[in-house]
Amino acid sequence: MAPMMRQWCVLLIVTAGLAAGCSSERDRQWYKPSVNYTTEEFKRDRDACTSKKTDVLDEACMRQKGWIPLTSDRPANTPKPEPSVRGPRY
Repeated sequence: MAPMMRQWCVLLIVTAGLAAGCSSERDRQWYKPSVNYTTEEFKRDRDACTSKKTDVLDEACMRQKGWIPLTSDRPANTPKPEPSVRGPRY
């Protein structure tokens, strides 16, 4: 019975890890260009722009306060453009 219980525990831990790692919420890093700011200022603005009910950050609010996200908004898998076909050089 002990080996069976151990397998279930391992399965539970792996499933929990996958669920946490595959969450749809993206972590963003924010900065204010050409401005010196402190961590306390960022935390104050982040807390002001975070919904108390859902605990979700309002990105439009952060942008209104002058913050710009560092992470890319592009999809991760963008297709590479096809190379142009050129004739032989003489």
